[in-house]
Amino acid sequence: MRFLLIIITLFLLVQTQFAQGQEQSLDDQEILNIENLYKNNPPMPKPVLKTTEALSQSEQKEQTQIKKNVEVQNSKIRNLTDLNKLAPFQDISVIQKKFLPKAERLQIFTAAALMTNSPWFINLGVKINLAYHFTEALGIEVSGMFLTSSESEAAKEIRTNIKLEPNKFIVTKYNTLIDFVWSPIYGKVSNTENEIIPFDMYFSFGGGMSHTNSREGSVPTIHMGTGQIFALSKSMAFRWDYSWNFYQATPEAEVGATAIPTKNSFNDLIFTAGVSFFFPEASYR
Repeated sequence: MRFLLIIITLFLLVQTQFAQGQEQSLDDQEILNIENLYKNNPPMPKPVLKTTEALSQSEQKEQTQIKKNVEVQNSKIRNLTDLNKLAPFQDISVIQKKFLPKAERLQIFTAAALMTNSPWFINLGVKINLAYHFTEALGIEVSGMFLTSSESEAAKEIRTNIKLEPNKFIVTKYNTLIDFVWSPIYGKVSNTENEIIPFDMYFSFGGGMSHTNSREGSVPTIHMGTGQIFALSKSMAFRWDYSWNFYQATPEAEVGATAIPTKNSFNDLIFTAGVSFFFPEASYR
């Protein structure tokens, strides 16, 4: 009986060792199979990214252009609420072109004129300007103004009380001028809740001739002015300006006077207001 137990025990030990050896051989075989699979089908190598130095000049330009296109695409403003994405003092968003463009267009200005600084005469007249704008900011303008004169109450008093002839004072009858025009300011104003009026503010400087009742007749004149143009449509605008004309002239001598009149300096401050017409029609409208 004891002998039978020993034999059974030995049989079980042998069977256990055989099973472990078989499992070990299967594990070894699996490892060998994986190694063979790796040798026959090696994994794909990872792509190597080129550095900036390794790129050719054309490739560098292409990548730079792609980056720019991406930046532009990302920076597009699609709604008004997107304006808050812009960086202050760096990004600019164009909302609308000028309502009344002036570049490469002619302007005809017709206006009523009033001299504001004559104590002896009431000077009223008309003014006509023809301008050509090279750009939105720069242009050249030719103008002509005709003035009428009538005595004021002060002139009538000196005629009656002092026996002085007011017509001996220098007065401008008409003038012709040519100016360079600079328009550095553009803006918009609102007169109601629903209406916005674009405007330009300009400055002019030039000269010409003034025809007066002086001994010289026509005298050289320096002119400076400023004003504003308020757009009413794409071809019409309301315009006002304020001009300063400076010249030197010699008054006529009084009848029977022995003293020779001297040449003096004179200033004309003139306010004009009227309507401007622009043509041809704006090309990009």
